[in-house]
Amino acid sequence: MTTHQQTKPEEATFEEIQDLIHQKDRIVPLIDVRDPNETDLGVIPTAHSIPLSKLHDALTTLSEQEFEQQYGFKRFGKDDEVIFYCRSGRRSRLAFGQAQELGYSHVRHYPGSWNEWSVRFQSTA
Repeated sequence: MTTHQQTKPEEATFEEIQDLIHQKDRIVPLIDVRDPNETDLGVIPTAHSIPLSKLHDALTTLSEQEFEQQYGFKRFGKDDEVIFYCRSGRRSRLAFGQAQELGYSHVRHYPGSWNEWSVRFQSTA
């Protein structure tokens, strides 16, 4: 799942997220770092949920198998592109920082997050 593309900006746009969810062979995981009570209200299609409070442990203490059992997808590698989002962009930036500190070199975040997605998606649907 490693992507060796030119370095992309740390912030993903609405248009990039929209393109990403329509790719049949998705190679860039979209990670929702909101709490379960928030994700119950809706998520961006194709996203996986890892609450911010569990992100550090998910990336450092769980084995590959434990990660997949707990989160339902294969853990991304340190050289894989990954995009985090939350409700308004604050926690996605924190997740971005945590992942970078752990050596994940191609992480990004979507600053508009759920607030922007839910409004703009409605207007394009």
